[in-house]
Amino acid sequence: EDMPYLPDGTPVDIMLNPLGVPSRMNIGQVLELHLGMAARALGIHVASPVFDGAREEDVWSTIEEAGMARDAKTVLYDGRSGEPFDNRV
Repeated sequence: EDMPYLPDGTPVDIMLNPLGVPSRMNIGQVLELHLGMAARALGIHVASPVFDGAREEDVWSTIEEAGMARDAKTVLYDGRSGEPFDNRV
């Protein structure tokens, strides 16, 4: 009940440790997260095989189709106070 939550009320655990992306040089991890969020919003299943997966353009078009913000960020609410956090994530 104290966990941050999305605008639809879905509680959020840690989805991605941002410190792990640059150290591993794995920007694809961020794109896969965005693609998964868009697919969930559209109610579809996507598979992106290693080395032959979704192109970046496909990810952004799916995000747009899902009606998400162009940067794929969303408002996150504090689970304790119910107030939105200052910055979108």
